[in-house]
Amino acid sequence: MNEQLGNVLDGLLSLFSRNAGKHKEAPERVLVVKTHAIGDLLMVTPSIAALRRLFPEAHLAVLTGRWSADVLRGNPYVDEVIEFPDELLFRHSVLGLLRLAQKVRAMRFDLAAIFQSSGAVQALIALAGVPARIGFDLNGSGFSLTTRLAWRPNSDRFIGDNYMDLPRELGFADAPPASVLALSEVERQTAFERHVEQYANRGKMLVAICPGGGKNPRDKVNAKRWPADRFAQVALKLAQKFRARVLVLGGADDEAAVSAVMDRIPFKGVRPERTTLRELACLISFCSLVVTNDSAPVHIAAALKVPCVAVYGPTNPLAVGPPIDTHYIVKSEVECSPCYSNERFPGCDNPVCMKDIAVEAVLNQALSALQARGIVS
Repeated sequence: MNEQLGNVLDGLLSLFSRNAGKHKEAPERVLVVKTHAIGDLLMVTPSIAALRRLFPEAHLAVLTGRWSADVLRGNPYVDEVIEFPDELLFRHSVLGLLRLAQKVRAMRFDLAAIFQSSGAVQALIALAGVPARIGFDLNGSGFSLTTRLAWRPNSDRFIGDNYMDLPRELGFADAPPASVLALSEVERQTAFERHVEQYANRGKMLVAICPGGGKNPRDKVNAKRWPADRFAQVALKLAQKFRARVLVLGGADDEAAVSAVMDRIPFKGVRPERTTLRELACLISFCSLVVTNDSAPVHIAAALKVPCVAVYGPTNPLAVGPPIDTHYIVKSEVECSPCYSNERFPGCDNPVCMKDIAVEAVLNQALSALQARGIVS
């Protein structure tokens, strides 16, 4: 414990060191920091690819929570993923955070690229003794950074592009790379055999319906969920019109929403059991279309170039939706929407924005997505 406290003091002193902020022209060890949300981490992957182009010889590690770490497995631009229990941050485990800071300190990184505006996370990296720390400042949160960039969560600018300001500040001048989610053929084949093979030839195409989401280790935002009965109506009509086989997908926290959809389409839906995050991604990769709330499947589909229709109520699709031609938006037009940026959810007991969105609006976008790729005429 005394050693940990000594290292913390060293970290505090490093804030005022002459060498703080002077990163090497070619740093040997680069630390990327992005905790919790899966979609947010996928939105950072273009910046990770840009950092790799800037520093091709560096050892590039990513510090992230266990909740989302699996999306980085196999990423060709990442040498190492450093996982930690997400509850260390959100339950304010001081001893656990000190141990994490000491672990990072022992790795002797030259440069930290911190992709969030949390002052606590940024200070943790300062305490870990990383001399050059570039990241985002929101209302003074970047006090421990050596290079501060503006974070604007309430604008119409895509958050992934705001993230790209970091590699641009370090000298990256090319167009933003695509987002990355690397799936091996072995795991795709395993997922296919386990969950899809018996149904694959029983319909014209596979469609994924993802009625859950809205939860990560920091927030639970059920207000982002479109009513399950409307997802069921969309699934049923796609199945009937196009002979589609419907996969109703979700994680452990989405059981109620998935069950509510399945109960309404008992002969048309397939519910894969106990899927991991990577299995879910593999299943999406086999689909002709994804229909989902604003949640991780939006960004999984974007990385895999699978057409996706996403329903937006509390959130701004221009800010959080991938600006690519496979992403189809259905947005509420009620006056109070959007109310939720990428910070803490203000709370809502009556999400009229989601109730405002009609089944026909989602079906129209689904048809547009399928026609654009020649899947249906």
